[in-house]
Amino acid sequence: MFITLIFLATIFFVYKRTLFYSLFFQQERYETKSFLRFIFKKFQLIDKRLSVILFFYTIFATGTKIYNLDMSIISGLFCIFALLTPNPRSGFAKKKLDITKRLKRILEVSFALDATFLIAILFYIHKLNVKNIYCFCEVMGYMILFVQSLPFMLIVSNLILSPIEIFVKKHYVSDAKSIINKYKPIVIGITGSFGKTSTKNILNHILSSVASSMTTARSINTLMGITQVIREELKPSYKYFIVEVGTSKKGRIRKICNLIKPQYGILTAIGSAHFESFKSKDAIAREKFDLIKSVVANDGSYIINPFLVDEKYIKKFHADKTDFSTSDVTVTSKGISFTLKYNKQKYDISAPIFGTHQAQNISLTFIMALKLGIPADTIIAALKTLPQTEHRLEVKDQGGMIVIDDAFNSNVEGFKSALSTLHIIAKEKKGRAILITPGMVELGREHDSQHKEVANVALETCDIVIAVVPERIKAFVSKFTAEKSVNQEIILVNTLAEARQWLSANSKKNDVVLYENDLPDVFEAKINI
Repeated sequence: MFITLIFLATIFFVYKRTLFYSLFFQQERYETKSFLRFIFKKFQLIDKRLSVILFFYTIFATGTKIYNLDMSIISGLFCIFALLTPNPRSGFAKKKLDITKRLKRILEVSFALDATFLIAILFYIHKLNVKNIYCFCEVMGYMILFVQSLPFMLIVSNLILSPIEIFVKKHYVSDAKSIINKYKPIVIGITGSFGKTSTKNILNHILSSVASSMTTARSINTLMGITQVIREELKPSYKYFIVEVGTSKKGRIRKICNLIKPQYGILTAIGSAHFESFKSKDAIAREKFDLIKSVVANDGSYIINPFLVDEKYIKKFHADKTDFSTSDVTVTSKGISFTLKYNKQKYDISAPIFGTHQAQNISLTFIMALKLGIPADTIIAALKTLPQTEHRLEVKDQGGMIVIDDAFNSNVEGFKSALSTLHIIAKEKKGRAILITPGMVELGREHDSQHKEVANVALETCDIVIAVVPERIKAFVSKFTAEKSVNQEIILVNTLAEARQWLSANSKKNDVVLYENDLPDVFEAKINI
């Protein structure tokens, strides 16, 4: 009976802990190396509390020479720690666990492995009939090893399933490819180190004003994400299909292009996003230009942002430079206005979105719409009703306090543009300019230099800076702290929730608050297990 009791208690613990670990495995895109780095980063996913208690229980038992395993105590411990494990599908997680079909398969195999391991331990305990110190220590060692093995079982399960995942992916991609070939929409691919989502949404709004148009929702830009959109959402009635094309590893853009066969393409920027993975800007550029190569192979037309793509790359990859310029760029609390010069013509453009950098994004979409045969007057009229993109420099009035939500941004140019917008609106409203940020991610060796760069802009634009997880952005914090004026203030907090608590307690009417980037749980979560 006691064996059954401990089995049920331990399985409950396994269920709760494995779901918890799965949150981080999913956010690391099921990649073994990334997840292993996260496990051992400050030993965040290494169980400490239960393992230490089991260890000291072993010391106590050996000291008192009571070697009989008290199954009720051990069962109680597993139940207590199961209940203490945070729920990854509740308020604990900023980005909640999504039980996808793939994750279900991983969990099923992982639970099977865990159950097998546990049954083997319990069978050994039953057979051994623990009577002395050596047997007792051996059994308790196995129990601690079992507790520590749980996150690694997810990795093993994923590796076991990899042949199945490859087969499933090939089937889904093949199905999506047949749908594209059958419906034959005009496909426009958009890639770049940043600016992809905003440019995609602006272009979709323009094209939707003249014909049926769809795009990949939110920030979906991976091969399997795009595949799912095609299989579930693409219909024969859509004339245009705009695809955000992302990458985090070499060769991924080429795979996406093999699926969507883009006839048109936009390259927004070559920057430092994913520098950690690619190690050099040249490698990033080579990957991004795979979209342009694909468009050329399909006898299509493309646009390259000449201001954010170094001319050396345009020449290196034998591409044509898109010649346009913007002037008189103005941002107010009502939006952006500027003059676009392209192909010896001038166009006065205004749109109710924010950020000086949007002038270039709008220009890219304007030129692409012209290439698709849409009259300039129609494009200009459509831009006047352009909705803001959620979490991308989205300006909202919250009862006297203006909130600028740029939570999905994580690049230096966008950061600086957001700070400029913060300063402009705060000055217009005669309120304090407050920045809340955990900084940028995936910058590799440029992490410190780029954070110093945005700190310089923050010194010119912000009254108050709230740095979230300040140990991540020491260069930013040090720069701002050393050079701030007596009227400026920097506040250090460990979580976004703490920043919001400060704001709730200290905000004033007419304050303008910029939320710049929002770290996923793998960067911010404080794990105590």
